Amino acid sequence: MKPRKPIFYDEQRRRWRRTSRILEISGALFTLLAITFLVNVLVSPRLPVPLLPTNRAALHPIREKTRTRITLKRTGRLRRVESLGQMPAAYDPVRAAFYVSWDPTSLAALQQHFRDIDLLIPERLHSITSTGRLDVEADPKLAAWEQTLQQQTPPIKIPTMPLLNNSDGTNWLTDEMAAMLKSPAARGNLAQQSVQYLTQSHFAGLVVDFEEIPDKSQKDFSQFISELATDLHGANLKLMVCLPAADWIYDYAGIGKSADAVILMNYDQHWRTSAPGPIAAQDWFVKNIEAITKLVPPGKLVMGIASYAYDWPSKAGMKLCSSE
Repeated sequence: MKPRKPIFYDEQRRRWRRTSRILEISGALFTLLAITFLVNVLVSPRLPVPLLPTNRAALHPIREKTRTRITLKRTGRLRRVESLGQMPAAYDPVRAAFYVSWDPTSLAALQQHFRDIDLLIPERLHSITSTGRLDVEADPKLAAWEQTLQQQTPPIKIPTMPLLNNSDGTNWLTDEMAAMLKSPAARGNLAQQSVQYLTQSHFAGLVVDFEEIPDKSQKDFSQFISELATDLHGANLKLMVCLPAADWIYDYAGIGKSADAVILMNYDQHWRTSAPGPIAAQDWFVKNIEAITKLVPPGKLVMGIASYAYDWPSKAGMKLCSSE
């Protein structure tokens, strides 16, 4: 019987060559993985941002942003307004500022200087009919800004006395005003509506500025101021009346007696249609004060000061300017 070869005998060693090649490749891969592992252990890895450790403190509630507190430069506003028409023990004049909605610089100036005034006089009310109807002009921008003052701690409220005039925004309606002043019913209607509006709006009082009053209506105007003052004072409201300087057709003494204060419009010595000149020269200004104090008690006078100027075109087309 012929002897058999071992089952796994590989005379030409072919399996060994394959096995050794596999072992060599496996050893090389293992060595490469070992080197990569050691390098990663010894060198700090650069982790993606989401995986980086954080050094932030523990979580805490978000704090509400603190509002900047407004510090008023001028105190005693309400006291001065309530004392209108009374001579203070020491010199302590009320500072009032006029405001108009149609000029954007007016609101900007108010926002800049409201800390320095006691009283705001916005142009808001109009009497432009013969029946004494009261027209109210809305001013959302002023209302929005005043609302921000109310949100302060403590709330800030500027004492306000709206201005009542006879303008429709373009013209002074003198004929309608004269007819209203002549009618007792129309005067009473305007006074009643004014008291109701001021009371509902929590205003301190009213400022009357009727312009270009005809000479024939002067007595009616003085009578209206007397009746209006009675109605306002009955509702614990103040009355101030704007009067031009050195126009002696006006009843300064009578109006000064009825009203809490007279605002003397001590300007317009020269005006748009007059010859060129100063708005209020110093000697002219002082002369008017000396004259008016003989008719109206000094404690009832509020001096109006102009902050504007006129341009007068010359014949050559150049402009002459009077500035304050």
